[in-house]
Amino acid sequence: MSNVLVKPKTDLPAVTPPDVIPLSSPMLAQLTAALGVPRNVLAEDDQIAHTWSQLPRLIKKIPPHLRDERIVKMCVAVASGLFDAAINYVWNAAVVELRDKVRRFGINVVPQILDDKSFDEDTLLDLKDAELLDLCRKLNLIGDDDFFFLDQCRATRNSFSIAHPAAGTVDEDEFLSFLSRCQKHALSSAHNPKGVDTKSLLAALKATKFKKDQRQEWERRIQETFEAQRELIFVMLHGIYCDPASGEEARLKRHRNLRIVQ
Repeated sequence: MSNVLVKPKTDLPAVTPPDVIPLSSPMLAQLTAALGVPRNVLAEDDQIAHTWSQLPRLIKKIPPHLRDERIVKMCVAVASGLFDAAINYVWNAAVVELRDKVRRFGINVVPQILDDKSFDEDTLLDLKDAELLDLCRKLNLIGDDDFFFLDQCRATRNSFSIAHPAAGTVDEDEFLSFLSRCQKHALSSAHNPKGVDTKSLLAALKATKFKKDQRQEWERRIQETFEAQRELIFVMLHGIYCDPASGEEARLKRHRNLRIVQ
């Protein structure tokens, strides 16, 4: 059996033939007519066609493991002329990925950074979208530009998506801009910093002499975390190193780690 991985395709089927996607142009016209509502309550055919033609280019930029059922539902919503629903699916995918970024950072480390002893998985799930964005920025999981554009997407979703019905509508260009921003600033494969568990670090420093692999592992953890935490670790280690009550072996280990942080 071959072990070669097959890359997911992003070529989408045409939206015009009714035998490809049921909710295509003829079906939408028949449906709205049967209900006695104007056809223009949904996106027009040319709007759907334009948006559909641009989806493959944007979807290709989303890592394969993030192209889940929400992205599929987004595509179906676009093909049906439901841009407001499509926005909701994209935003949900972005929120799920931002939560996963926090998990990869280390939920157990977050309380040490924020000085919030009650933060856990349930707290993460209960965060409002605005609070999640703010947390990700504090943990350096997203930058200031990411926060700015994603916060605009959050406001758009709250004002115009199907989850929060409003009098206004979202056209094809606004939806494509929304998708592009969520893809670039949330649904990407950018580096995900991992927090250092300072309690475990202190416990390790107080224990026996580091073996080579232990020292290399702590070096890796400290180097992979974000700059603000490295600065905090530096201050902590420097304070302990200067403490005359610290034993010689402990002070030597702290000195080595200080050089790593620097």
